[in-house]
Amino acid sequence: MNKLDAQRQKEIQQAEELLFAGPQALRFAKGRFQGHFVSDWVMPYPRIPAAQQIELNDALTELRKFLDEHLDPAEIDRQADIPRSVIDGLGRTGVLGMTAPKEYGGRGFSQMANCKVLEEIGSRCASTSVFVNAHHSIGIRALLLFGTHEQKQKWLPKLVTGEQLGAFALTEKEAGSDAANVQMQARPSEDGSHFILNGEKRYITNAAIAHELTVMARTPVPGSDKTAVTAFLVTPDMAGFEMLEERMPKMGIRGTATGRFALRDVKVPKENVLGPLGKGLKVALTVLDFGRTTFGACCTGAAKTCLELAIQHANTRKQFNKTLGNLRRLGILSRSSAGANDA
Repeated sequence: MNKLDAQRQKEIQQAEELLFAGPQALRFAKGRFQGHFVSDWVMPYPRIPAAQQIELNDALTELRKFLDEHLDPAEIDRQADIPRSVIDGLGRTGVLGMTAPKEYGGRGFSQMANCKVLEEIGSRCASTSVFVNAHHSIGIRALLLFGTHEQKQKWLPKLVTGEQLGAFALTEKEAGSDAANVQMQARPSEDGSHFILNGEKRYITNAAIAHELTVMARTPVPGSDKTAVTAFLVTPDMAGFEMLEERMPKMGIRGTATGRFALRDVKVPKENVLGPLGKGLKVALTVLDFGRTTFGACCTGAAKTCLELAIQHANTRKQFNKTLGNLRRLGILSRSSAGANDA
């Protein structure tokens, strides 16, 4: 095994340890697959504290009113764009900074409360829910988790209101699910004041509309010929930032600005290093873990809408002088699906 393969193997091992070690070694779903059921893993079912539930209910009421009046999912899909007025409205309702601390202008909600918000948006428009996820759940999440106080003070106030937007740039030609295979390079300057970044990123949601991107790149490991992934805060106004494709064509979720960009000798100040040098893989995987929960909430919302539409169709569409819901097999399927949805 050569040095590059050995290094990559070590980084993969670190990722596996982060995701599967310690208390997470045997999760509930994994245990069920292995024939184990331990009620302590899931019971009592987690609940939002009463005080925050009241605040969440108020937030959801405000959000629903805004979405009813201003969100047109079909138009977003036709135009392949989310109107700026919708983004501004999501900022005013607090959606774009739900879990950010109040001291930076956020709502200070828990991850569970944020999932309720994303479920509501996901039940209406996939594009809008993915946009919010890309901005908040992964775009500024690294800053929330790993940023210094100075970095948070500088970036968060405008990001949580939607005045500025965030993105998370991990995916490359050879890196995506294989997060350890990032190839973008970040070389330190001779005076140590900045890093020089070179490489390309693709399939980055919000890339063309973001004001701040969390970018993963490889930095040299001091005292060796190895490199490790480091997270950087990059802005599109930096010299050498080139947008190669503002909106990559997609079959679905057409409203999101999924883009491809290149960094050509982009000078990023050392103050923009996010988290410890060489620990970007941990930053990336931790952020993605948070994102998975809210993306799942969006899908739950979409699934509930699909079920409601299916039941409505089954109860109104007639064949053989009966509604589809009264045809025995479809009726059973409809009722069992509704029961699963309630559960």
